Amino acid sequence: MTNIHTPGGGHVVALSPGPDDVFVVTTVAGRKVSLHTVEQFGHALKLAEAAAIRMAPVPVTIKVMSLTWAEAQRFGLIPYDLFKDETPEQQAEWRRQIVATLWGVVHNCNQAKPHADALELLGELGELT
Repeated sequence: MTNIHTPGGGHVVALSPGPDDVFVVTTVAGRKVSLHTVEQFGHALKLAEAAAIRMAPVPVTIKVMSLTWAEAQRFGLIPYDLFKDETPEQQAEWRRQIVATLWGVVHNCNQAKPHADALELLGELGELT
């Protein structure tokens, strides 16, 4: 766990990503203010610290939490029926974005598990042939 105390009484509390986490949510006063991919954890932490400093002299606690897909759904950040009413064109665009994101993980992530998971998913999607 990371605890950052900022000038003016601000406080940033962060839970580092676990192996199954895919999102990073930032909250202020119990309200979601941003949602990032887990690869952007460091960026989200820097933004939270900068916000806590800007909000001085009001003492604020900003929380940066890593979440799995299921946790994000349970918190209401991602609907359970996200793709229910998608047209074929929209489904194709989602697939294109997912494939591009997975290739981004393969090329840019230096952690073994996310890299292996991305390759596995790309294989399941037929993108490695």
